[in-house]
Amino acid sequence: MQTQIAEGQELSLVEVRGSWAQVYVRRMYGWVPAVYLEEISVVPDSDERRPEDESSDNPAPSRYSYVQNTHATTATLNLRKGAGTGYPIIKVVEQGAKVKTLVQQGLWAQIQCGELLGWVPSMYLQSLPNRPSPGSLISVPQQRALTTITLNARRGPGDHYPLARILQADTAVIVVARQGAWRKIERDGDIMWIPASQLRTVY
Repeated sequence: MQTQIAEGQELSLVEVRGSWAQVYVRRMYGWVPAVYLEEISVVPDSDERRPEDESSDNPAPSRYSYVQNTHATTATLNLRKGAGTGYPIIKVVEQGAKVKTLVQQGLWAQIQCGELLGWVPSMYLQSLPNRPSPGSLISVPQQRALTTITLNARRGPGDHYPLARILQADTAVIVVARQGAWRKIERDGDIMWIPASQLRTVY
């Protein structure tokens, strides 16, 4: 089975084989290019175990997020091994391709394109619309949702915050805000935080 992973989606890394990584997300295992993963720094919580640690035969200990693209190409470009036309071509990048810019060096930029790293003229890169930073709190229209598994709801957006309560699978909640990979929810007048990956929107 295949599923799409949104940019910024929190997931767990199982293993890396070459340029591919096996991940655990939304109660499923699958493979994605490893270059699109960024590690999330988390303060360990010694008193609580994550739900997947108890229910999975193949625990995924490391938390990562899917990286965001930063630019789009405005022309068909040669992706080169270095910052200059004298370097060998790695790949031809089509116009409109979404990439992540890593380094700016003079008139050249190092980018991630799929599984590849290389250099292109920076004048042909157009910034994608600004996204809120992962750490910013964003209010959202009240949205009904259901929990997908039994989980620990927290007092803040992170596993290191105190436990608010344990929510059973298929518990109805109202999403009132989001911050990174976490969602601020309301249930029976109580405000809590849970991972977005453990919610299913109700339409």
